Amino acid sequence: MKAEDKLSYGQAMEQLESILERLNNEELDIDELSAEVKRATGLISLCRGKLTAARQQVDEIFKEQ
Repeated sequence: MKAEDKLSYGQAMEQLESILERLNNEELDIDELSAEVKRATGLISLCRGKLTAARQQVDEIFKEQ
């Protein structure tokens, strides 16, 4: 299990915002850039998965009503 798999949606979003801020402020050097982009891609995937799961749970709740 990856460390990012243990993150909550909110924690993943905070990390994404931090990466984006560092990109916008040009705080990343070229050596860090590819690693941070790869990390951001993983975090985005994690958030999408959590959103999809939440949507499915809500759909199931409404079906039961």
